[in-house]
Amino acid sequence: MREVLWILLTAIALIYALALAGLYWLQGRLVYPLEQIQAFKNAELEARTEAVAITTADGLELNVRFKAASLESAPIVILFHGNGEDLAQRGHIALEMIDAGYGVLLAEYRGYGGNPGKPHEAGLYADARAAYAYASAHSTNLVLHGYSLGSGVAVQLASEANISALILEAPFTSIVDVAAKRFRLFPVRTLARDRYDSLSKIASIRAPLLIYGGTADGVIPPAQFQRLFDAARGDKRFALIEDADHLNVWTMGGREHVMQFLASLQPAREIV
Repeated sequence: MREVLWILLTAIALIYALALAGLYWLQGRLVYPLEQIQAFKNAELEARTEAVAITTADGLELNVRFKAASLESAPIVILFHGNGEDLAQRGHIALEMIDAGYGVLLAEYRGYGGNPGKPHEAGLYADARAAYAYASAHSTNLVLHGYSLGSGVAVQLASEANISALILEAPFTSIVDVAAKRFRLFPVRTLARDRYDSLSKIASIRAPLLIYGGTADGVIPPAQFQRLFDAARGDKRFALIEDADHLNVWTMGGREHVMQFLASLQPAREIV
């Protein structure tokens, strides 16, 4: 009986070790599932924005899309997308902002949308800095909008750059906190290579802040939105969109909060 029990425990330990090793080696695919996929198509977005090549500090040339503001003093909004999409899937937001007179730069990451390179935390920060450098050559009035994974990128950039405001859609406190909820049996806090620890950075940001997300978000617990908001200082706003999930926050009511927030940053006669 002891022999059987020992064999069983050994088998369980072996399976756990293999699962742990698999999780460690596959974490890049879990965090960046669209690595090396070709770009999605959005014909209207392509017609109304310009394809631009930017160069990162480590020498990668990335394709982004840009449209200057049509209203004087309106900001350029830099959009950072989530991990399971490319810039075209932020197209509906970009087009509504363009219609409202704002400028838009749809940032893209290495390894996404046909771009060269392999995504990782430091790399995405470098990509964001390159997008910021391009936008800042056209305006000093810049707003960052980060969604999901892009919220971690936007928070890092906001902590080091001069911006007019920061908008976070469905943000996490850190990638590690999200993973720890999903993989409870594994020591992900020890294993994680990329962390995107927004919670430790948010208090350093002095620009006006809007955080919004859905009450039915099944990917990032809404409690993380609240923790991030509570840790922020200064001019900040928070909106929970009833019944919205991780994918439809903008269309379920987030749009109104974002547009009101942007309008509050501008002279009343400029943006409607």
